[in-house]
Amino acid sequence: MVSLYERACEIKKATGWTQEQISAETGLHISTVSRIFRVPGYLGNETSNKLIKLLHQEVVKSPFPAYIEQLFELYNAWKERYPKKEFAQYINILEPLLRNHQALDSHELIACRVSWLLGHIYYDRAFYLKEHEVMKQVESALAWYQAALKVLTYHEDSSLTVQQYKIQQCIVATKFNCCERSRRAESEEIRHWLLAMDYLQLVETVVTEDSWNWVAARNGLVAASILQNLEKCRFFWQAMQTVNKSFENLEFVPSEWLPSRCLHFARILIWCGL
Repeated sequence: MVSLYERACEIKKATGWTQEQISAETGLHISTVSRIFRVPGYLGNETSNKLIKLLHQEVVKSPFPAYIEQLFELYNAWKERYPKKEFAQYINILEPLLRNHQALDSHELIACRVSWLLGHIYYDRAFYLKEHEVMKQVESALAWYQAALKVLTYHEDSSLTVQQYKIQQCIVATKFNCCERSRRAESEEIRHWLLAMDYLQLVETVVTEDSWNWVAARNGLVAASILQNLEKCRFFWQAMQTVNKSFENLEFVPSEWLPSRCLHFARILIWCGL
């Protein structure tokens, strides 16, 4: 789920518009726009979400074809709108269509996005729908995410760094969910693949480019704590506070949809001695 805050920040990045200009373009009151930027967890109402989403679609250009982006939106709508049984039926219809996409075995960028969506299907079968043979679903999810990442690697385009991070984050989330929460901080396997994918450097690049991206900073902080990297812990925690001073309070939760995992952060910061 993409937050109002994230969409608004991406609009500002793409256009350079002020809050007043975004207010004028959407028709939203300036106080509403200001609150979206000021409160990262602000959910807004149906109107504000619709208008920000429409403007985002208009001005933030995706490197992928519009129709596959619409499929992602549709996928998220199915998951949000329908009971699990119906959602499962919809993705069972979608999967063969994606698998038979003519560009899937190519190096075209569309192949990345198709593989990415296939990864989501298997991820949700494993952890959301909790279907049988969970580990087989997990292996398929990881394989499709890796296939998506391989396409981006082939292009070697610095403008695709955010997309690379997002796919890597899908891989991290998949692997994290395979490990009991109480064991993640001490897992040698988790440490190994975080180092192997150079995850901290990738997240730092994203946060440096998009200083508003506190969610990426949060993810980097969790990984840095597992790797016991004091320097990166400080960097990511400071980045979060730059977005919102409330993150100084370890009990702060932006919203029920955007948990900060602050109890974990407390252990991190105690270890860091900050």
